[in-house]
Amino acid sequence: MAEKTQPTNDKISHRTSIVIQHVARNRLTTIDVLQRAVFPNLSRNAVAKMVTRLCQQGELIKYTLRHPTLYFVLGEQGAKSAGLALHRTRPLGPQALPVEYAVLLHAMFSRPPRIRLSTLETMTRYPWLPPKLGHAVHCHEHGTDILELIRVDLGGAVDHVARKCAADINARRISPEFLAMVAENQFRLVVATGTPEKAASLRRALKNHNLPQGLRVHFSVVPELHYFSMRTNDA
Repeated sequence: MAEKTQPTNDKISHRTSIVIQHVARNRLTTIDVLQRAVFPNLSRNAVAKMVTRLCQQGELIKYTLRHPTLYFVLGEQGAKSAGLALHRTRPLGPQALPVEYAVLLHAMFSRPPRIRLSTLETMTRYPWLPPKLGHAVHCHEHGTDILELIRVDLGGAVDHVARKCAADINARRISPEFLAMVAENQFRLVVATGTPEKAASLRRALKNHNLPQGLRVHFSVVPELHYFSMRTNDA
């Protein structure tokens, strides 16, 4: 009877593939994200055991997010399976970690959920984008044609972050295709920040910039950004 309660090899293989694809796309994950957004029908304990097994097999590797919480990136075997370079197995740097973590939470927990696009996917869908701009973080809203450009606030002054956002938009507004997307409500600037108060301040500050008429701006409040100690002049 006990054997019937165990996942089959096919099911284990399928779950492994899902996790590898998820981490390959999103750069990192956590047990909480996996349990809430990827495997909602599994208990947290079951997800934790699965992740432990994947780490033992070299599919994933763990690092500290904020003690005692861990985050996971691709292990050597996982990177090979996904066709990615081994640098993806290294821990994320002090600026990259909060950025990637904030994007992960925005993509996985927004309603509707978002799909983070790879640079190749972005450039294939929007070939008019200059390659440098195609490397920025973009998400696609599930079930719509909306492209999101993600800017993560790492604790900088409000005016500084607002200038960064305006520069992101001004670098794109020279393209007629971009302006057409704005006019058709197919583009959204997303600013991930730590508190509702900072989001409100940023919204007011952006009104001082000459942004395209009708530009959609969304503020994604990610309280977890306060887990990280950042230099206030970075954003």
